[in-house]
Amino acid sequence: MEIKVLEKSQYPAALYLIRETFDKFVAPFYTDEGVETFKARFSSPEDFDDAVVYGAFDENGELAGVLIAVNDLAHIVAFYVKEKFQKRGVGKALFERLSDDSNNSYVTVNASPYAVEIYRKLGFIEAGETEDRDGIVFTPMMKALYGVTNG
Repeated sequence: MEIKVLEKSQYPAALYLIRETFDKFVAPFYTDEGVETFKARFSSPEDFDDAVVYGAFDENGELAGVLIAVNDLAHIVAFYVKEKFQKRGVGKALFERLSDDSNNSYVTVNASPYAVEIYRKLGFIEAGETEDRDGIVFTPMMKALYGVTNG
């Protein structure tokens, strides 16, 4: 598995993976309003302009997963692994790359109901009560990053 920062030309493939995986695993937890809110947020490759977009590629060069972080890698806004690659360490590898690249003491995420347990397995803890904003249901979570240099 190769993890790399995606180039803008690769953003449409990342967007497709995110939307496809969202539809199957996350959308069932949301109201119609939440699905529309999400799709509006991830409607164009330009939505990633202020973010770092990581991609995980298998040995054949297929995009297996995407992790998008903002605020100097302090907050994850999207973290999706294609169904056929789930439970094969892709998400862990993406998160480890983010951790390696980060100079932050912690990272946060607003986890969908589907993803809360996945984030727990990565060492995240709940950082607040479950919320519903514009139909998007999420639990704020965070994880301390060890061995970082705050320089």
